Amino acid sequence: MRNQIAATAEPEPTSQFVEVNGLKLHYLDWGGDAAKHTMLLCHGGSAHAHWWDYVAPGLTGYGRVVALDFRGHGRSEWAESYGPLAHIADLKAFIRDHLRTRVVLVGHSMGGEVAQRVAVDCPELLEALVVVDAPHGGPPLRTRLMWRWKRRNQVGARPEFGTAEDLVRRFRLSPPGHNLAPAELRALALKGAEQLPNGNWAFRFDPKTRKLTPGWRNHLKFRLSDLRIPVLIMRGEHSALLRAGVARRMHRRIRGSVFKEIPNAYHHVPLDNPDATVGAIGEFIASI
Repeated sequence: MRNQIAATAEPEPTSQFVEVNGLKLHYLDWGGDAAKHTMLLCHGGSAHAHWWDYVAPGLTGYGRVVALDFRGHGRSEWAESYGPLAHIADLKAFIRDHLRTRVVLVGHSMGGEVAQRVAVDCPELLEALVVVDAPHGGPPLRTRLMWRWKRRNQVGARPEFGTAEDLVRRFRLSPPGHNLAPAELRALALKGAEQLPNGNWAFRFDPKTRKLTPGWRNHLKFRLSDLRIPVLIMRGEHSALLRAGVARRMHRRIRGSVFKEIPNAYHHVPLDNPDATVGAIGEFIASI
């Protein structure tokens, strides 16, 4: 069903750039009737806006659909500083100064953590919040220790590959576990890559985005009870990052929230089961 959605999607997204906080940020716009709703989709760490390619077309019946590349990711400009504080500021400015309308903010993984803080700080900018396989207050300790080990090996100069196929062979989803076919995984890798002037290939994201900034947890801290807008919490059935108990505890602490566990999905829910993802978000939007 995933390939049918991708093949029949009309129209294809347009690629747009806008200046936000002094940086040129990139986003994809699938169109749709903004008079109904505007949905802003936010990807996770080391990812890009195309993580939503299988979901976004199915949401256009509910309104306009836009997917943002965070600074240092995808086609967005690289920066001197990263971390939650920078991403939160960019997201607020993008909604307030560019979209200029209340949005249904949908965030996966890191994007979901950032989106939660935006919802607490600026509820007037949001119509509703959808948190997709993202914990509250940052990833669990085990995940942070694993990422710390990876950063020690990957924060240096951006690695280059002699061919596109060499790059594809290096591409991995983190945490592991997914339902993508080899051709789909290859396409996702290449959408986040570029060929350099010297003929080599490289991933577009800045390796420095992997480094945790000092005090990063403080920027993600807040009381879940402070979320006062409609909230949908989604978890992949087989997620290794968001445990079922943690997700249900978030649901209990956010008054009036909705919880949906997406079957046959790992952490990368929009890639693993796009049909169920679209269905859950669509049902939630209809309810508000």
